[in-house]
Amino acid sequence: MGKENYYFTGKIFIKGDVQFGNYCAIGENLRIISSNHNYHLPALQAIFYRKHFKEKYPGGGKSKKIIIGNDIWFGDNVILLPGVKIGDGACIGAGAVVTKDIPPYAIACGVPAKVIKYRFSKVIIAFLLQIKWWEWSEEKIKKNKRFFMTDLSNVNSIEDVKKLIE
Repeated sequence: MGKENYYFTGKIFIKGDVQFGNYCAIGENLRIISSNHNYHLPALQAIFYRKHFKEKYPGGGKSKKIIIGNDIWFGDNVILLPGVKIGDGACIGAGAVVTKDIPPYAIACGVPAKVIKYRFSKVIIAFLLQIKWWEWSEEKIKKNKRFFMTDLSNVNSIEDVKKLIE
C-alpha cells in the first residue's frame, strides 16, 4: 500500500495478516484483528494454561487474513474481525464491528455491521467493478476529472457513464 493510495486521520491497530487495496479513507481508531480466542475450551486465558500446566495456551485462534478492497471508507472506531473481506467501494459507518463480508459498494453500519443500502444501482456497480479505476495510471485519472466529479447515484445508464470516460 503506497502512501499516496490511502488517507487516515488517526491511529490504526493491526494484528495479523491484512491486505489493503488502493485509495482507502480511514477514520480514527481503525482496529483490525485477524485472530481470536477459541471459546470452545473450558478456560480462555493463556495465563491459566501456563500457570497450571506449564503449557502454551491451546486456544490461540488461527489467523484469518482480512482483505480490504479499493476505494473503501471507514468511519471512526471501526473494528474488523478475522477473515472478513470488504468489497471495493464499500463504506463502513463509525463504530461498526464487521464480523462478515461486506459486498462491493455497500454501506454497512452497526454492531454487528449490516448492509443498509448500496451507493449505486447494480448496473453502475457492475460497471465500476469492471473498469477498476483504482488501477488507472495517474495520467488517466487526471484526464477523467469529469467522471470523478459526477454524482453517479443520479446516473442509471452505463452509456451515460461511458460518455464521461476518456
